[in-house]
Amino acid sequence: MAPATNARRVTLAFAIAVAVVTYLDRVCISVAAPFMSDDLALTSIQMGYVFSSFALAYGIFEIPSGWAGDRFGQRRVLVPIVAAWSLLTVLTGAVRGFASLVGIRFLFGAAQAGVFPTLARALARWFPPSERGRTTGLMWMGARLGGSLAPLLTALLIGQIDWRPTFAALGAVGLVWCWFFWRWYRDDPADHEGVDGAELDYIRSEGVPPAEAAAIPWRSMLADGNLWALFSMYFCSAYGFFFFVTWLPTYLMDEHGLSLEQSGLYSAIPLLAGAGGCIAGGSFSDWLVRRRGLRWGRRAVGIGGFALAALGFALAASAGDALSAVMWMAFAQGAQDLTLPVAWAVCVDVGHRYGGTATGFMNTASSASAVISPISAAWLAARFGSFESMFWAATFVYLVGALLWFAIDPERRVQGQDHDQDSVSLPAPHLAGTRREGE
Repeated sequence: MAPATNARRVTLAFAIAVAVVTYLDRVCISVAAPFMSDDLALTSIQMGYVFSSFALAYGIFEIPSGWAGDRFGQRRVLVPIVAAWSLLTVLTGAVRGFASLVGIRFLFGAAQAGVFPTLARALARWFPPSERGRTTGLMWMGARLGGSLAPLLTALLIGQIDWRPTFAALGAVGLVWCWFFWRWYRDDPADHEGVDGAELDYIRSEGVPPAEAAAIPWRSMLADGNLWALFSMYFCSAYGFFFFVTWLPTYLMDEHGLSLEQSGLYSAIPLLAGAGGCIAGGSFSDWLVRRRGLRWGRRAVGIGGFALAALGFALAASAGDALSAVMWMAFAQGAQDLTLPVAWAVCVDVGHRYGGTATGFMNTASSASAVISPISAAWLAARFGSFESMFWAATFVYLVGALLWFAIDPERRVQGQDHDQDSVSLPAPHLAGTRREGE
């Protein structure tokens, strides 16, 4: 019998919406960067440090923020951090120099650090494990849609109202989300008045979702080779992506002579391809899990996606015009994003009760890569006279990432998990795709 209510889908809609807002606020600075540099008299190296200050704070606060979601619940963590970064987006439009911009961007990164580990944990409590790839893919699809919308929307707003009011307008969107989410969401579906018995049974059809974790087995987690393989793979995953959300508009304007509006449109293409990759990768991986088991159902998508991303960056480096280069970048980003929901689904499975902390640990690698990527791109462009050298570096990094997927085992949990009534077993391959009638 199908559940009479669909509150879990509203939870998913909230997750997708805030993922859009996250990247809308995060990526808009890449389009504003040339105008900010002119008004504030910043060099390209200084803007590289501005981009990296976000990533540094993001990395520092990833694990504490993921732990906070595990310890205190998703509702009490998500609303304050979304409100904080929304206000900081508004304040970005008020900066007067390099120091204040770096400071605001650092705080912005600290506020955004906990959003995806906490969202992943929330979805794990509102959906059965066999839907984890698809729901995580939809969440990341929202992030990529926000990233693809940001360049074009920011370019249009800057053209109409200048860059300072643009940050204020974009920051207001997250504050509206906070108000609605706080009124509607509950950490435990059983506490939500919109969830009937049939829907609760469906959510828990593969086991009772784990509750908040009071104590984290830090020693076991930090000694876990599986988590370190995930960490290293995720460092590779972010390297090329952060070029798209920092330097791509500048590359298109400076090296190919595109206008502001053209660069905004072209910059949207790779992240739009990434949105498609996210939903396709998650759904395809769930399908493979049902037919080939958890290990290779996740691992095969990771290996293939990284290998194709490396090919795309190599072809982008060899392209002779802006459109060809962007289309090969879109191919690379779409391929890489096939692996994104898979990586997060694996990390939630491996971390289980400590899924927020585990995903925070993995996402710290993305932050480390984000610190290095913008600065290395600026350095390589200065050293070799073109950002194309960055594409060759990304080619090598993604090939390494493909190899790292062979070391990742989605079936092996972090040691120290308890086995009480809140524990949920990973779904057997033949059960992973089961649905109640009508689903």
